[in-house]
Amino acid sequence: MLDDVMMALDTVLPRLAAVTGTPGVAVAVATSSELRTAATGFADLGAGRPMTAETVAPAGSLTKPVTGLAFLQLVEAGAVGLDTPIDQVLPAGLRGADPAPVTTAMLAAHQGGYYSDIVTAVAHTAPAEPVLDYVRRRHEAGRAVEYGGVLPLVTAPGPYSYSSFGVGVLGGAVEHLTGEPYGARVHRDVFAAAGMNDTSIDDGTRNPWAPGSPDRNTGRATGYMAFGDWCLPSPPLRTSAYPGVGMHTSAADAGRLLQSLLRTANGDRGLVRPESLAAMVAPRVPRPSQHGVRSFSGLTLELADPELGDDWWWGHTAAFPWGFWWEARVWPHRDLAAVAVGNRWDMARFHNPASRSAPGLAVEWAGRWAVSGSPAKLPDMDGRPRWTGPRPTPESSRWMGILAGERTHGLLGITDPLPAATLTAGARSLGGADSGGWDPDAFVRGVEQARAAAPDPDALGALGRDLGPAAALWMLECGASSADVTMPVGFYARAPR
Repeated sequence: MLDDVMMALDTVLPRLAAVTGTPGVAVAVATSSELRTAATGFADLGAGRPMTAETVAPAGSLTKPVTGLAFLQLVEAGAVGLDTPIDQVLPAGLRGADPAPVTTAMLAAHQGGYYSDIVTAVAHTAPAEPVLDYVRRRHEAGRAVEYGGVLPLVTAPGPYSYSSFGVGVLGGAVEHLTGEPYGARVHRDVFAAAGMNDTSIDDGTRNPWAPGSPDRNTGRATGYMAFGDWCLPSPPLRTSAYPGVGMHTSAADAGRLLQSLLRTANGDRGLVRPESLAAMVAPRVPRPSQHGVRSFSGLTLELADPELGDDWWWGHTAAFPWGFWWEARVWPHRDLAAVAVGNRWDMARFHNPASRSAPGLAVEWAGRWAVSGSPAKLPDMDGRPRWTGPRPTPESSRWMGILAGERTHGLLGITDPLPAATLTAGARSLGGADSGGWDPDAFVRGVEQARAAAPDPDALGALGRDLGPAAALWMLECGASSADVTMPVGFYARAPR
């Protein structure tokens, strides 16, 4: 079965990367006894370095199940329970003087009463902050990070509210209970135990961004902010919320983790016992879903509708700003797992759904072909350059800078200036088209224009509206789903979630 699936993926991956405008894609597919990989494109366009299954990239929310596994290991050891109030396993007063009652399982299922806190990103040169210090500081501030803290950090617990910060609190409990740094704990008891030799947590003990780091030696992917087929390297960011989004891994290593969990789903004792994994994949609360497709949250895992029967899967979609998307799924009834990464963030749409991203489609098709068999005919590359958007101009170069600056200095609240020279020097067209209209100085002016307005959401929203219909048309040409400049002010600074 894997022979046919991987042969089909080898054929379709180059086309899939091309039509989605993704510089590089890597995928791993596993049964409980075999693991195969495939890759296409480039980990770095400027250097011409190919993407491989061993290429390391920030894995964003794929870190959350790692924290869930570390927590369930402590449950198995009797150190904590699923219904234990979180404040019993944190330093006294860490969440304030009178915190709302929240259990450990509620945090793991995104019911802990925290607003989004996308990644709590900081510049990669900022010193790492111990997770317990970070959790205490954020509670003392009492505000969500997006747009300078317009929304409160805490809301009523119980309803589903996706939060990397909430999983960070759970990671703080793992650290406090064990008396060992979170990163060291998961490296030994999850990564090493699963054979994930190229995987790390960016917690300051091993900085994947540093020159000479092991990740750079094995090849670290460059993420790209994409505007049609025009790509700029994403700004190097790190996060204080590393139990939620701080893992750096490869498709091959992530595949090893899923394979280990697949074996546990089949009854083997692995990183956790089968009954612990069963608790992680039990539906706990519905997740907001588009187009009427039901999904649920388990313990740090996302679950498909159980009514799918043998087609049911669990896993996680993940991203890291502004350049990486991942998709990871396990179909336990098929004895199949698949994970893929692509180094593109489509800035014209903000969100990159699995049905429109190269990693999402690669994983979905692998799962489908494992059951139905691969199609008899797959599209061949026709050899023509791909063109998925307008050529850059001085004015659109400025618009690109405004979007990059709004996302980084506004949404993420980073005050340090972006490394403009590095970003502009790495800009490339995927289609190999004439770059004569590209204006690096205009891009930098746009970034600074957004930085001057940040983090005020009203000022940034007004800046987006002032760009006018020319920018709206440009967004549509770049693949936007509506004629709006995609600044997510309304979602992250206005409406309760």
